[in-house]
Amino acid sequence: MGFRQLIWALIAALLLYGGWQFLRALLAGRRAGRAARPMSAPARAQAEAPADANEDANEDADEIDEAAFNYAPMPAAGPPAATVPPTAGGGPDPFALELEVQRLRREIGALRAALDVQQDEIGALHEAVKRIGDAPPAVPAPAATVDRTGPNASPEYSEALVLARRGFSVEDVSARCGITRAEAELVVSLAARDGEGQA
Repeated sequence: MGFRQLIWALIAALLLYGGWQFLRALLAGRRAGRAARPMSAPARAQAEAPADANEDANEDADEIDEAAFNYAPMPAAGPPAATVPPTAGGGPDPFALELEVQRLRREIGALRAALDVQQDEIGALHEAVKRIGDAPPAVPAPAATVDRTGPNASPEYSEALVLARRGFSVEDVSARCGITRAEAELVVSLAARDGEGQA
């Protein structure tokens, strides 16, 4: 027997074993589903019937019943209700009642603390809104103080424009900023025009 045949035999054995385990799990699930479902009156009567009648029913039960696969319990609609186990006398256990009351008190305390935090945050927000509403409206800057060397001006010429507004001559602007005389003349004329427009 070669190495390949040995591997194929192991694979076949593993597949058979997996199939057998799957079949066992499937049958266990069906049994659990039958045990979990409440018996209806006809089913109860059939279960209490003699053994010969059950043999005929078992033959029909060998067929796959898809309803048996729905054996998982349905979740509750709301939070679980507090259940207090009864005492031997039939009344509720006082110790269990006291534990339940303490648990509910802790939950109420936590909810109150969260509510207090929320109320503080809401109060702070109301104060901030009131301060914003009471603040004077922002006054736009007058046109005379608008800086024309802002983000739209070329950074190469912004210093030259500032010097020209201060009254420096064309030669001084050209020497200090490292620009040509023609550029300095243009900057000085722009500064002069801006000065006339503001006046």
